[in-house]
Amino acid sequence: MVELLRHKVRFGELSYGPFMHNATFFDLLIEATEELSYELGYTVEEIVDAGGVPYAPVAIHAELSRYPRYDDTVVVGVDPVAVGETNVQFEYRFERAADGERFGTARMVQITITPEGTAEPVPEDVRAELEARGPAGLEPIEITPRAPEGDGARFTREVPFRTPHIEAAGLGYFEDYARELSICLETFLEDRGHSLGTLTDGTYPFVPVDWNFTLERSIRFEDDIEIVGQTLDADDRSIDIAYQLRRPATDDICIRGDVTYGCFGGDGERVAFPSEAVELFGDE
Repeated sequence: MVELLRHKVRFGELSYGPFMHNATFFDLLIEATEELSYELGYTVEEIVDAGGVPYAPVAIHAELSRYPRYDDTVVVGVDPVAVGETNVQFEYRFERAADGERFGTARMVQITITPEGTAEPVPEDVRAELEARGPAGLEPIEITPRAPEGDGARFTREVPFRTPHIEAAGLGYFEDYARELSICLETFLEDRGHSLGTLTDGTYPFVPVDWNFTLERSIRFEDDIEIVGQTLDADDRSIDIAYQLRRPATDDICIRGDVTYGCFGGDGERVAFPSEAVELFGDE
């Protein structure tokens, strides 16, 4: 595994509890990718200077067993898994610097988008470098989010993607998708008579522990987006919700995803959800 960065958790990155907000993981993945571009000799800067969008994620699967706390240092490393004609799949690994404990992984499929909006072929020298680094035993995985279907509770939220959501390429920023899903979920809880705060009493519910996303169409500056959430499963161990980010003006689905939420105690270990939280996600 190639170590890409070490990141000390800052106070401003915490969620409503003592743990780092899950959106920060997306930010760390982008920082790690930039560092990886230097390792490969095909840098983010040169791609941006040529008018492209470098190493854009198009699919991600992540699993987390625990969450970093304030003053932890997160170590992010990477191994290449597979190289296609225009895409690469990497496995990013999250470890705690204090004891080397691995607490999470993320598989990402990434492409570089040309100024014309197409996927750029992987350069031959980059391909050779990745194939030389690829470890034995890692196989590519298919990332297919679950569809929003069934009888579970359904909820929506509309959001215009203005400049706070937008990266330099004029596209929606990776981290902000996760933040908007959190707001959508919290709004649903309030609509059912419970704020997130009323469900937090010594434990911290609705912390994402697994997720799958596919980014199928770019979200651009000033796009009006509808977020649709659909409960798939809910019990005291986990609550699974499928999401779509849709562009109503063109009837496009831009992002498909599913998220498994867990509940954590103050010591960082998984605990059961409060029964009143589970009941909110029953049938419509």
